[in-house]
Amino acid sequence: MKQLLCILFSILSITGYGQAKTTGSTKRILILLDGSGSMVDPWQNTNKWEVAKKLVAKTIDSIQKSDPGVEIGLRVFGHQYPRAVHDCKDSKLEVPITKNSAQSITAAMSRITPQGYTPIAYSLFLAAGDFISSEGTNNIILITDGIENCEGDPCASSQILRDKRITLKPFIIGVGLNESDKKTFDCVGSFYDASDEKTFSNAMSIVISQALNITTTQINLIDAFGLPIETNLEMTLYDAFSGEVRYNFIHTTDEKNQPDTLYLNPVGKYNIVVHSTPPVEIKDVELVPGKHNIVGIDVPTGTLMLTETGNSSFSEKQCVVRNTTTGEIIYVQNFNTKHKYITGKYDIEILTLPRVYYYDYEIRGGTDNKIAVDVPGTLNIYSTENIIYSIYSVKENKYEKIYEATITSGNENIQLLPGEYQVISRSNIKKAAASTKENKVTIKSSKTSFIKL
Repeated sequence: MKQLLCILFSILSITGYGQAKTTGSTKRILILLDGSGSMVDPWQNTNKWEVAKKLVAKTIDSIQKSDPGVEIGLRVFGHQYPRAVHDCKDSKLEVPITKNSAQSITAAMSRITPQGYTPIAYSLFLAAGDFISSEGTNNIILITDGIENCEGDPCASSQILRDKRITLKPFIIGVGLNESDKKTFDCVGSFYDASDEKTFSNAMSIVISQALNITTTQINLIDAFGLPIETNLEMTLYDAFSGEVRYNFIHTTDEKNQPDTLYLNPVGKYNIVVHSTPPVEIKDVELVPGKHNIVGIDVPTGTLMLTETGNSSFSEKQCVVRNTTTGEIIYVQNFNTKHKYITGKYDIEILTLPRVYYYDYEIRGGTDNKIAVDVPGTLNIYSTENIIYSIYSVKENKYEKIYEATITSGNENIQLLPGEYQVISRSNIKKAAASTKENKVTIKSSKTSFIKL
């Protein structure tokens, strides 16, 4: 076994889903302690086991004096059978996770004599089942003086636990590790060198602080000028592995105009979708437990302002905004309204008669991008018989059909943009091409023009 001292601080949080705030919830810690034979090797004028026992006992006693509500347990591995037996399932829950257990844990450690193998991966799987409740925050501190020697794969264990919404992101502190040994922990967590008992103690303080402190998150929605001032947008947070919806929020700012603080479960990774137009997504967001996390998402928006010249009242006219590449409809916006879009280029179709198109229209950030159309006029068509007809827009002596219909008798009103039009009609009873008629008409804003077919 390598002569090293590694302490893997695995922040294992299994909290209830769908609750944004975890303040006041139960905090649990499981000490997962290496009792293999190499733990009695000399170190720091004593041996690794004695140092580990002393620091664990001191730490849990301090925790329970400062916060009696914390529940603590002890699982030890590699201590029940001699090394010669090669027992790779030597792992036992010595003290269940309960309140006021510091004295029982200290007594259990004093009875143990390290002697066996180091089944790290196997013990991690068992440890995950030692928590009797999934509510609150559950934490594992894994302390070991050697790398896995039971053909287990801590890297695979780490990934599987994360896939099950269990975060295994340890801090690794080692003594005497060569470069190749250090790299074996790259997939497991962050490595720290420990040269003495003081460094060990400092590391314990760091992980306990993270395990017991509240995890807070601030989501900064970054505008077109790089400032975190976008707000009032809906956000959905998905479990990155399962796709399950974890939280829904409408982003807001506090009294200091700072993004509001969220209390999120630090379990696993999140995919965050900001429901802007179009939506913006960032994937695999991982929170640091016990810390204030700041997540920045680029949501640069500009406002598209649609107006009818001289009309500020409600309008039934609409505008279809499409993706310039795929043609996908991004949004349908009413006239005489404003709407924010992610900055960029869009294809815009205004649903007037005739249609008006803007291709590769650029919406710039932090400003009103204005499109105005004239107020339409009305074409009143009157007939006393069954007539089929079409309306053509006439531009530069070219006809473009924009409307077709059948009228049996009576009146029909059609809204048209100002311009020159040709109405071509024919009796739907006397079906002879020679009976086709043409009517020219000029449409003016807010005026009604009349023709009889």
